Amino acid sequence: MGEQAENVTSADSAGRWLARDRDAGRDSADRAVLTGLLADIRDRVLNAARLRPGHDVLDLGAGTGLLTHAAARVVAPAGSVIAVDRSAAALAEIRTNEARIRPVVGDACHLPIADATFDRVVARSVLIYLPDLRAALREVARVLRPEGLLSAFEPVNAGRRHDANLDGVTPDEIEAIDRLRRLSSPSAGPMMAFDVAPFVDAALHAGFSTPTVGETTVTERLSTRAHVDAHLSRRPHPGAASPVDLITRHLGADTTARYVTAWYRALDKAVDRGGITFTNPVVYLTAYLGTRRYGHG
Repeated sequence: MGEQAENVTSADSAGRWLARDRDAGRDSADRAVLTGLLADIRDRVLNAARLRPGHDVLDLGAGTGLLTHAAARVVAPAGSVIAVDRSAAALAEIRTNEARIRPVVGDACHLPIADATFDRVVARSVLIYLPDLRAALREVARVLRPEGLLSAFEPVNAGRRHDANLDGVTPDEIEAIDRLRRLSSPSAGPMMAFDVAPFVDAALHAGFSTPTVGETTVTERLSTRAHVDAHLSRRPHPGAASPVDLITRHLGADTTARYVTAWYRALDKAVDRGGITFTNPVVYLTAYLGTRRYGHG
């Protein structure tokens, strides 16, 4: 397929990825680490949103409701949370026994929401998938009430690095593999292009004040062969093929075998330092609609 994307990213594939593929091959310890990381991200996004009882909140790209349920508890009893996502399958996982939670199937760039509906918009790992940040943030600004607030978490995937020395795979092969991964789905390009500067530009054009940006790094470690196998066999994001499937399809089984072996060798050399380490820069973003900052309100 050359430069064509491997799979067409669909709303249903996103739902399946959240429910199944994201955790594929993880052992209990690995799942616990991921759960803890997601809880920390949730809490930081919601704390930065300064939610209060009575607020009306949009959870943009809500997925299975990581932010939705926690936000609903804070804004109770009079506030509400609308969870918007393209995936009906993901939204079906959200508990709707509380009247203040309402799932809505919709696109971030064309929200099926009236103007000036929300006090807050929250998002986690959503903006990176959008090819048109300006359109998305214009929509966020449209549905926010005056002086409303956007609070978001996003990874900066172009800065993701690992410390594995993949002996046995040539630099040209590594570049070819990296290129395949950059083209592995329709959303892979926006995911790699997302950075603070384009976000700030889009926010300012949408009418937000200069965003506040908090930068940090998320670390992941592969400490066993099972972890390596899971990493190479897991779909990295909705619509994408796993590295093993991608390489086999385009570069052949021999290249795949040498690639996997190179990871095993790198792991053997990394035992003393606890395994192969990945680092990924991430950002926490807040932006107010208009120029006034919140004091007490």
